[in-house]
Amino acid sequence: MAHGRCCGVSVIEYSDLETLEIVPDPVSLIESMRAVGYTTESAIADLVDNSISAEAEHIEIEYDATGEPYVAILDDGRGMSAPELTQAMRHGSRNPVDLRHPNDLGRFGLGLKTASLSQCRVLTVISKQGGGLSARCWNLDVVQESGRWLVVVPSPEALRKLPMYGRLDALDSGTLVVWQDFDRLSAGSTNLVREFTTKFSGLREHLALVFHRFTSKEDGASPVKIKLNGLALPSRDPFIRGNSYRQPLEGQVIRHERGQVRVTPHVLPPVSHLSQDDIETAGGLEGLRGTQGFYVYRNRRLVIWGTWFRLVPKQEFFKLTRVQVDIPNTFDDLWSLDIKKSAAQPPEFIRNRLTELIPHFAEASKRTVTYPGRRTGTAAYVPVWSRSEPAHGRFRYDVNRDHPALVALAREMADAQRRQLDVILDLISSALPLDGIYADMCSDRRSRGDDYALESLVKLASCLQETTGIALSAILDTDPFIRHPGLRDRIIQKVQS
Repeated sequence: MAHGRCCGVSVIEYSDLETLEIVPDPVSLIESMRAVGYTTESAIADLVDNSISAEAEHIEIEYDATGEPYVAILDDGRGMSAPELTQAMRHGSRNPVDLRHPNDLGRFGLGLKTASLSQCRVLTVISKQGGGLSARCWNLDVVQESGRWLVVVPSPEALRKLPMYGRLDALDSGTLVVWQDFDRLSAGSTNLVREFTTKFSGLREHLALVFHRFTSKEDGASPVKIKLNGLALPSRDPFIRGNSYRQPLEGQVIRHERGQVRVTPHVLPPVSHLSQDDIETAGGLEGLRGTQGFYVYRNRRLVIWGTWFRLVPKQEFFKLTRVQVDIPNTFDDLWSLDIKKSAAQPPEFIRNRLTELIPHFAEASKRTVTYPGRRTGTAAYVPVWSRSEPAHGRFRYDVNRDHPALVALAREMADAQRRQLDVILDLISSALPLDGIYADMCSDRRSRGDDYALESLVKLASCLQETTGIALSAILDTDPFIRHPGLRDRIIQKVQS
């Protein structure tokens, strides 16, 4: 027996000891790995990862529960030779600590098998490369009956019966993955078609979001065309880059010996300047408040989103903040990336840096929520409502009596009328429905569109100009006009016409 030392601790070397090889029982291990926690969406996303890593330009996903149920994923990537396919069907085909190609989306060498077998009992993979077809099949019944890690080599006749086989055969290269025998979906279900519909209901939106940077043109890279049951995935962008009201913020680069982490903050436009499609794209079912936070991308593939990693709580004021974090695959172990690529935690040195940056990102969101549409650098901004804190932990909103319109109105009134005006303003301030306003803000409800706002603002600006004598340019620098900077020129044109 030999001894060594590591980090000041004595380590026993076992090279001279008697050892025993304990081979895992295949039936028990495979059944256990089926319960690793894949959802239907995350399992199919794992297979799409493989297609993108194989440099596929077109990926087709089909599923059908009528007749013999199946799920099939076909790509036109570089394909695999017979030895490569055999290795790919091996559990743990790659060591997660090995260096990978910078664009490789895999890690553990388990995704193809674990993701697929979490959903079905029969997994068939056919791949074409150099004009030759190779096929391998994991059939859990065969494993169970033999008690061995046996992979079936399907016959050509069996392959020709598989869905989408003809389309693979017509390609120069590519890979087809087919799932069959859905024991877990059918367990306890009296209607498999309805169960399929339920399980796959969120698949289109999930794939559209997770791979949105691949399906759109980015940094000169050609977009990958992904179809689900013949329909292209919808375009998704959680940062709504096409909206002109979005606020650009300066990004940061966190450097490390293994590579760089790029942090790019985004502040969405105020809700009043978001279309319903924008709100659904940015917030989905969880709403804007629920999807604020970090969006972590590993080689452009979205891994985890809508979380602050417990660095700060989710707040209404921060609901417009989205922080894009790009990490390379050399950071996998540092981020504790799991097998499903659906969970990750930043390491301490990155967590500390993000904690320092969050206040700067979130403050811009707070200003956008508090003063939606306010033009940057407008010194003359005068709100209609003023906020005060009469006591610690308490606040209130009052009509701002220094607003130019009220000042001009009071100047034309007698003392008795001014006192009546003060009473009415106190009444309005005390009856402000804060709870109702907060509830509407949290529900991401939008105010009426620009056309309605333009009509009412033009009428209000004309009336104020006529009754107060204030210059139109000064009126437009006050609340509520300043909340609509995009309408400023149109208001001037209509008022002066």
